[in-house]
Amino acid sequence: MYHPKKQKHLGIFNIIDNKCRLVSFCLILFGVFVLVFGVEGTGWCLGWPDIKVRLLSDECFAVVEYDGGTPVRHCPYLDINGKLDEEQLIYVLGSLDREKWVNPKNKEKAKKHLEKHYDRFKTKAMKKELIGPLNINDASLTELVMLPQIGPVLAVKIVEYRNTHNMYITIEEMKKVDGIGQGIFNAIRHYISTD
Repeated sequence: MYHPKKQKHLGIFNIIDNKCRLVSFCLILFGVFVLVFGVEGTGWCLGWPDIKVRLLSDECFAVVEYDGGTPVRHCPYLDINGKLDEEQLIYVLGSLDREKWVNPKNKEKAKKHLEKHYDRFKTKAMKKELIGPLNINDASLTELVMLPQIGPVLAVKIVEYRNTHNMYITIEEMKKVDGIGQGIFNAIRHYISTD
């Protein structure tokens, strides 16, 4: 049996339900927008999309400072699961001077924290031997720091030079990297190749 009052009553609930869905969708969209564009100071990162860095917890960063109540997170080195990302660790150590600090004393705090993890990584990695010459045109940061006298800063510079100037044609081009003089080149020349 048809009841016009009942049908009209159900129509109002459908309209209210649709409005609630629209409001919920808009709130979720706004939340995503704030997460992506509204968070300040996420630190330098190697090959990680900005959204990935923004989703990291504060524990994944070496230091979190506050600039007038706004968190400024420096040097992400752990992944979203809290596991050490060795490439990222080397990158943030090698690019630490590029960070802008609210309190300059926190730079030393971050450096000590990161170096502790780097020392553990280096101790574990030194047990492995380099097999044959290292191709400097595709070597990762974790491979580059295994070379004699190459630490995080020089490893980052080697990769950045490679990315800016395409491939190394000869190993002698390594001397064009800022910080690699004849002495360091002599120490690594027998361990590297361009193919």
